[in-house]
Amino acid sequence: MKKYITNALKFLVFISLGIFIFWKVYQDQDWKEILEALHEVNFLWVYVSIFLGIISHLARSARWVLLADSLGYKPSHYNSFFAVMIGYFANLAFPRMGEVTRGAIIKQYEKIPLSTAFGTIITERIIDLIMLVGITGLAILLQFDVFQKFVLENPAVSENIQSILESGWVIGIAAFLGLGAVVIYFLFRQKFEHIKIISKINEKVNTLKDGLLSIKDVKNKLLFILFTFTIWIAYYGMLYVCFFSFPFMDGYGPVVALTIFVLGSYGMVAPVQGGIGAYHFMVISGLVIYGVGGDDAKLFALVVWSAQTLMLIGMGLISYISLPFYNRYKKRINEPAGNHK
Repeated sequence: MKKYITNALKFLVFISLGIFIFWKVYQDQDWKEILEALHEVNFLWVYVSIFLGIISHLARSARWVLLADSLGYKPSHYNSFFAVMIGYFANLAFPRMGEVTRGAIIKQYEKIPLSTAFGTIITERIIDLIMLVGITGLAILLQFDVFQKFVLENPAVSENIQSILESGWVIGIAAFLGLGAVVIYFLFRQKFEHIKIISKINEKVNTLKDGLLSIKDVKNKLLFILFTFTIWIAYYGMLYVCFFSFPFMDGYGPVVALTIFVLGSYGMVAPVQGGIGAYHFMVISGLVIYGVGGDDAKLFALVVWSAQTLMLIGMGLISYISLPFYNRYKKRINEPAGNHK
């Protein structure tokens, strides 16, 4: 009961934070005007954006199969895709819950140890973080004045960056202590391996390590790189094609889209469900700097976010329903002919 209460409280805190930010962004908005403006939106490009979103998730699931294959497992592409979509769906309930949910699904249906699956997912996230940092660096190089203006015009963002820089020594000490604990563990773990709990921890650490290091044994590294770039090009394309849906975005090119994409990406990784509120704030603030009207910027952020969120809900539900049926079917066709009745 205590666990359920804790989870419920976490959910309420995260969703309340997201709704509060969303309300702050749209509190002065005339929703009648929003509904009227929707008639001018060319939703064909929004549908293309949704299609690109699905392509990115297919590439992510295929990339993970390569990681699992490097460890000697042969997971189904269907199960991998279903797990990815259900994971994103779970993130709409609790931020970062998707990674745990995805690992649990892989363990149940593909019999891959949870710690191993989780290790491969962490590896994926590290690669994605490297990609995001690289894309951020490229965007800053191309549009430094825009990012500078964004930081100056949003004191809260500026204060957060400053506090992170000022607390660098705290992060350094924490990292040093964490590294020290890891070193001590690996130096002395064999001496205490006879203790049951230490033995269990060693087993989990070893499988987690296998998952983390799975990238070095990927057989087709070129294909792995191709899937990685496909994921991020599709992410970028999801936003850029939406520029063509709105008359007021005419004349804004791919470099502007790159800047808005980077800002929106940081809004999506905020600790709120599906980036609600945070994504809208980042995208709207960026568009306003480029000269897009406030109401127009709000409409753009709302439509793009809503389309992708509805896609995640729809595909998540379809995957949740399809997962057990597919695995029952797979089990049935893999049974010896004599076992069918």
